[in-house]
Amino acid sequence: MRPICQIHRLSIIVLLITTLVLAYCIPPVSAVTITDDAGRGVSLNATPMRIVSLAPSNTEILGALGLLDRVVGVTDVCDYPPEVKNLTRIGGYSSLSTEKIAAVRPDLVLASDITPAESVQRLQEIGLTVVVIAPRNINETILDIRLIGNLTGTESRADTLAANLSSRLTAIASVAPAGKRPTVAHVVWDDPIYVSGNDTLQNDVIEHAGGINAFANVSGWGTISLENFLIKNPDIIIVSGGGGMDNGTRDVILDDFMTKPQYASLSAVKNHHVYAMNADVISRAGPRIVDATEQVAEDIRAAGRTDETAHESATPTLTSPGFCTGSAILLLCLIFSFRRGRP
Repeated sequence: MRPICQIHRLSIIVLLITTLVLAYCIPPVSAVTITDDAGRGVSLNATPMRIVSLAPSNTEILGALGLLDRVVGVTDVCDYPPEVKNLTRIGGYSSLSTEKIAAVRPDLVLASDITPAESVQRLQEIGLTVVVIAPRNINETILDIRLIGNLTGTESRADTLAANLSSRLTAIASVAPAGKRPTVAHVVWDDPIYVSGNDTLQNDVIEHAGGINAFANVSGWGTISLENFLIKNPDIIIVSGGGGMDNGTRDVILDDFMTKPQYASLSAVKNHHVYAMNADVISRAGPRIVDATEQVAEDIRAAGRTDETAHESATPTLTSPGFCTGSAILLLCLIFSFRRGRP
């Protein structure tokens, strides 16, 4: 019996040695290397279980992937989904607390293009793994959802979410109005007038929804004069909803456009084609950006339906050239007065 016991003991030792060799020679299944949106190669040797989000858009993606139970820190402005209100706060966009981030011991920090470069560098210097998520349009947002799924071991859920968002975008395109695409302005604020130009997420939303950005000539986000806005005269105006800086519930910008006399000559105002949109939904590069696209597409279709109804009910023989001339004179007077008033 003694030799049998020795053989059995030897087998166990061989098995243990083999297991140790495999453990050291074969990387863990969860190991992953990616290239983030800043072009940096980042490697994780294990599935991250403690995550800090430095942007509301990243927090929304983590929430959509069912990962909030792993999130140990978020910014002061992260507010969706509602469950994040109970999470640890680590500062604002430009006032991040490196000490607070380090204190929650994250094994993954998701930064954004708004995260100060010095903050990213400092977090790396203290040994934290930082991945920059900075999509510039809807398609890149969907790709980043897959990337975060890859990083966190939730590939299946991320693939399902990404496929659903892509399918909804396809459905939007399939019902886009035929013929001439309307011009659409997205107004972030109106004192001064601040719009979304080209190379912005909102520009991509407008194009996917079936419109043309009336201010595609503006680089990024920028302020424009009232004169320029009146000349462009967009068919549809989408404004950020809410009270802006005062956090009120009244749609201040919408009310301004519909009641202030300087906007009265705009076609969108006269035809009631000014629509308020939740500012967070249309400005964050997360899953809800497709919600925003669907809403803008519906606004475009609604504007088209009212235009068709007005056209059908109009009597061509009673068209008054005097009304059109009067509107033109009013516009010219406004432009002239603003030119005189400018330095």
